[in-house]
Amino acid sequence: MTMEELQAQVAKLQEQVAALSVRALSEDTGPSGYATSKYSVEEMDALLDKVAAME
Repeated sequence: MTMEELQAQVAKLQEQVAALSVRALSEDTGPSGYATSKYSVEEMDALLDKVAAME
């Protein structure tokens, strides 16, 4: 493989990586919604306080 062929291959790979990076950044990877719980925040705080007091 000549130096020119290697440089052309590297340039092609750089373009492919750039395209994949743009596609990955454009995909919506954020949360799909809100989580729900059967416990209120106050109930969770009280339970965590009980667990902390056990130590």
